Amino acid sequence: MSKYMSWALLVVAAGALQAGPITFTYSGAVTSDPFGVFGNATFTGQYTFDSNTTQVLDTANSGGYAGSGGIFAMSVVFTGTVGGALDGVPFTGDTLNLTVNNDFPGPLDQYLVTGTSSTDPNLSIELTLSDFTGTAFGNTLLPLSAPNLANFTSAEFALFGGTVDDPIEAEGVLTTLAGGTASVPEPSDVALFWPGLAMLACLFRQRLTRLKRDPI
Repeated sequence: MSKYMSWALLVVAAGALQAGPITFTYSGAVTSDPFGVFGNATFTGQYTFDSNTTQVLDTANSGGYAGSGGIFAMSVVFTGTVGGALDGVPFTGDTLNLTVNNDFPGPLDQYLVTGTSSTDPNLSIELTLSDFTGTAFGNTLLPLSAPNLANFTSAEFALFGGTVDDPIEAEGVLTTLAGGTASVPEPSDVALFWPGLAMLACLFRQRLTRLKRDPI
C-alpha cells in the first residue's frame, strides 16, 4: 500500500473515531431546603460530556473523568420554588467531573457527577448514585449510556450556590436519569471523512488506470 493511500485511510479512520457529545437528562424532587428557598420544588436538568473525556484518575477502584468548556456543561432548573422566585432560573456549570467507583470496601459502587462554574465559585450541582451491594458496576469505565437508577440503593441530588452572605441549597432525590451515545456525527467528523473518502476514490482510479495500461 502506498504512503498516500495509508494517509488517506488514516484520515478516514480519524473521522470515524472522532468523539461525539453525549447528553444525559435527569429529574427529581427537592426533599431538603435549609434556607427556605426551594420548598418542595421539582427539578429537571442535563449534563453533556465527550465520549473521549480525559481520564484524570485511574486506580483499581476509581475512574475519574473531567472536562471544561466547549460541550462540557451541567444545568438544572426548578419548578415550584417558594413564591416562584427561582422558577425557571437556570443554574449552569461549565466544568464537569464524573467518577465511577467500583467495589469500594463496604461493598460500594458509586456514580458521581459534579458540575461547577468558572465564573461562579460558589455554584456546585451534584448527583450521587450509591449501590451498597457493590453490583452496579463491573469496572471503572465511563458509562456512555445513563446508569439505571434501579441498580442503586440511593440516587441523590444537591445544589449549592448563592453567596457567602446569602447562600442557597437544595437537596433531593433523582427519579429519572436518561441518555446515551450520540448517533449524529460532529461536523468535524464529516469534514474529515469526505475528503479522505474522495482521496481513496482518486487513488483507486489512478491504480486501475495503471493496471489497464500496464497489466501484470
